[in-house]
Amino acid sequence: MKHFYPLLILLAVIATTCFSCGEKPKKYRIGVSQCSEDSWRFKQNNELRLSQYADTRILLEITSADDSDEQQIKQINHFIDEKVDLLIVSPNSAASLNDVVGKAYDKGIPVVLFDRKTSGEKYTAFMGTDNTQLGNMLGHYIARSIGGKGVVVEIQGLKSSSPSVDRHRGFIEAMNDYPEIKVITSPGSADWTVKSGEKAMNEILSKYDVEIAAVYGHNDRLAMGARSVAEAHGKKGIKYFGIDALPTPGGGMELVQKGLMEATCIYPTRGLQLMKLATNILDGKKYNKENILTSTIVDRNNVDILLSQNIEQQRVSDDLEVVKGKLDEYFSQVNFQQKVIVAFIVVLVIIIALVTIAYRFYLQKLMVNEEVTKDVVAPADTPQAESPFLERFRAILQQNLHDADFNVERIGEEMGMSRVQLYRKVKQLSGMTPVELLRKSRLARGKQLLEASDKSVSEIAYDTGFSAPSYFAKCFKDEYGISPGEVRGNRTN
Repeated sequence: MKHFYPLLILLAVIATTCFSCGEKPKKYRIGVSQCSEDSWRFKQNNELRLSQYADTRILLEITSADDSDEQQIKQINHFIDEKVDLLIVSPNSAASLNDVVGKAYDKGIPVVLFDRKTSGEKYTAFMGTDNTQLGNMLGHYIARSIGGKGVVVEIQGLKSSSPSVDRHRGFIEAMNDYPEIKVITSPGSADWTVKSGEKAMNEILSKYDVEIAAVYGHNDRLAMGARSVAEAHGKKGIKYFGIDALPTPGGGMELVQKGLMEATCIYPTRGLQLMKLATNILDGKKYNKENILTSTIVDRNNVDILLSQNIEQQRVSDDLEVVKGKLDEYFSQVNFQQKVIVAFIVVLVIIIALVTIAYRFYLQKLMVNEEVTKDVVAPADTPQAESPFLERFRAILQQNLHDADFNVERIGEEMGMSRVQLYRKVKQLSGMTPVELLRKSRLARGKQLLEASDKSVSEIAYDTGFSAPSYFAKCFKDEYGISPGEVRGNRTN
């Protein structure tokens, strides 16, 4: 069915050639300065280019500094001289890029920082993941996976870059909760490549003669570089962890699926969301200065599903590329006025499709949230009308909310199903994944305890299966818009 979409759009294009058009729309010239050129940046750049299909006003110029502060400063100065309408920057290092980013900002060019910040406050907006929280979350996961004791090697990323600094800080904060874990941290690397991971691991193995339980790389490539060196030294039984979780061939998700890595954290690229923030700024619409993206851990419990979802997303992207190619071919044969009206119709079709999909998803999410909330917080005698499968599924959840190690694999064992079968069945019946339902159930139980018991927030966090009170507090506020402490305070008042 999907193969008819390009044909339908082309028919719409041909049908519009007899119409005239209006004025030429205003174009927005946006300069993008990437700190490096790797698979993660490549994915994001493709997403940024894809945004041009939905908004024909955007003219993108993307550059890469190849991990060089000097090169990136030159590229940003070029954008300043060209008087671009907006600048998107991923700074190679926080301090070195501060002055030139501030220069662009002082000249009235809106500056959007992505992934990384400079050391100053002269920027219009920031979008990226909380790397401190990312390091903390993965730190607790690693500790649990090795039983709370042993030697963990940390391979740091680019020295002085904000992601590396923050990922280290969050990780060490998590390790402070595990006195039986010894951490060996490498010095900051020259970059984020496999070779830097190899070099750091060689230096550590030459200095320390210890049995290593786990390796935490600040990205997947560093972790895999460390793995190759460790295996060359005959080191076995080490668990490897990283960050990025790219769904591309050779990326973190595939490494987890093949068993080469124990787990990795998704470091979202969000090119379409980034471009939406940029156009909101240019259009004078409301926007948030700080835009923090969420992440999740990818392990053997969810990697198959995530990779399947990416295959479907890639198919949609490929279809759009086909449509774009056909439209470009047709545009070369028509005059300017026809181009404008055709572009308008194509954009309108895309917008209508996206709005329809978003509206259906929104309605589905409302119904699922209402059902889940009713199921986990309603009294036991409240009548419920749902399938026996979901009743049994929720009963198993309620019996194991206190167990921090209770996961999708164990739920599948209880239900007599594989992880994939369980995911599909629960998703079909509830519209949510097993992990989402488990988290909502835990948070609802936590809310009940906050309102009805005298236990501390930390006790409640552990009683509801969270590995750390700080992570419980973050998830709680994301879910209810209020912190656990505020709930307890409201009850006191």
